[in-house]
Amino acid sequence: MHEGLFAEIDRDDCHQLLLSHEVGRVAWASPTRGPVVLPVNYVLRGDTVIFRISPDSLLQELSQGLPVAFEIDDIDVTTRTGWSVLVSGRTRTPTSAELDALQASGLPAPWAGGTRTVVIALDIVDLTGRIVERSEP
Repeated sequence: MHEGLFAEIDRDDCHQLLLSHEVGRVAWASPTRGPVVLPVNYVLRGDTVIFRISPDSLLQELSQGLPVAFEIDDIDVTTRTGWSVLVSGRTRTPTSAELDALQASGLPAPWAGGTRTVVIALDIVDLTGRIVERSEP
């Protein structure tokens, strides 16, 4: 059996990986449901992850400013290689001036149907990543 080699991904490369993807998972401790992890499509603007949600969804809790984790990855189960990037921070609703700037630069187009009128900003506090590569036999 081949073992994998773990290595850290530096902050700049983590940022580039966040820019190159558009779907991630947001995780938080819901006051009503306990631990929750849900996928969202997003855009990265500076050091802020931006996504849109429905005002009637469980994700609406995030508009109250909760600590969250946000993760993206790319895993190849055949070769047992891959990478992951983890963001931690706190969510918030953007100010009206920020919303104007975000609309000008492009908000993420929702993948899911329904109304997605609430914009959530996740300011990055910590950004880490790691990669696993297959070692030679």
